[in-house]
Parts: sequence; structure tokens; C-alpha cells
Amino acid sequence: MGYRYIRRPLLSRLLLRPSISRSSLNLPLNKIPHRKLQITIPRYSDKVINNATPINPSKGGPIQDFDLLQDLPRPPMAIDSVLEDGFLLSDGTVFECKHSTLGLVIVDGQVFEWDFAQYCTGLDTGLVDISKDGVKMLSLLFPRPELLLVGLGGKSRILSEKTRAVLMGMGYTIEVTDTQNGANNFELLATERPRQVMAMLLPPGI
Repeated sequence: MGYRYIRRPLLSRLLLRPSISRSSLNLPLNKIPHRKLQITIPRYSDKVINNATPINPSKGGPIQDFDLLQDLPRPPMAIDSVLEDGFLLSDGTVFECKHSTLGLVIVDGQVFEWDFAQYCTGLDTGLVDISKDGVKMLSLLFPRPELLLVGLGGKSRILSEKTRAVLMGMGYTIEVTDTQNGANNFELLATERPRQVMAMLLPPGI
């Protein structure tokens, strides 16, 4: 008994077969009518500029609505201004650094003098190292603030990895800046989290 071979169309030909043939339309394909679709989208910047409300400096304006901290009280102790060799505190007193030999520590609304001179090295090189004895008083704080702002004087300096390791070993998160920025950041962050932020600032004149 013989077998008869029946030729079947290839699957690829079936899948690729067009649903509309050229002959069924009776038109050349390049002559099929079509219309170009045009969409115009206004620029977001134009919308913002056209709807913007001018701000009157004398009466304030909408930008003040975005100050999330304006209704919060100031921290119990803050720094109003950084002086040449000291700090003007929010209670009106002046903290004198005594010829740049004393630093300032603010924690939980209290102000302390910090005699750092014998514990601090590297101010002239820019890589500052503070010995463990110079910061051991921070290990006695309870409850302990989460964030420690360190201001390293009037210049931009780096805190050594050794000192960072000591402070982080006590459980502090550290932010290092110059003293001016450290004072500014303290008021902003302490307004939001009064008991969770402390500052340790070297004299601004060094």
C-alpha cells in the first residue's frame, strides 16, 4: 500500500498572509486616502507662567504658603548670628570664644563651653582629628540626640575617619560643615526635631 504526499501551506505563509489584498481594494496601495493627524499640546511652562500670581514683597505672597515650619516655635536655644569670635544666642546673650580657644555645644536647649584646643589637631591642614577624650562627654548624654552637627571653624574642613568612627560608635549620625552653615542648619533642623539634634561648633574665627 503506497502513501500519497499531500502538500500543505507553510505556517509562516498563513501567518503573514495580508487580510486585504491589492485586488480586493481595486486601488494601488499608495493611493489609499489618509489624513495626517496633528496634535498640539501646550507647554507646561506656558501654563505656569500664564497662571502665576505676582508676589507683593510688602504683603507677602503664595511662596510663604510653602514654608512648612513657619508655624512651629523656635527651638529652646538657637543661634541668631555668628560673630567674628563668638555667637549671638536667641536669648540675647553673647557666647565668646575667648580668642578662639572655646567651642560651643548646644544640646536640649542648654549651652556648654567646649575647651577643644588640647584635643583637636589638623586645623592647619584641613583634616581635623579630635581625640576620644575630647568627645567623651558626648557618650554621657541621655537621652542621646540622633543627629550631631559639627562645625569646623571658618573654613571648609574634613573630619578624620578616626573621629567619625568614635562618634558613630556612640550612636550619632554626623553632618560636618563649616561653623556658619552648622549654625544655620541647627536652627532649621532643631525647629523640626527639637530634642533630636545637637550642635558642636568650633569658633568661627579659626
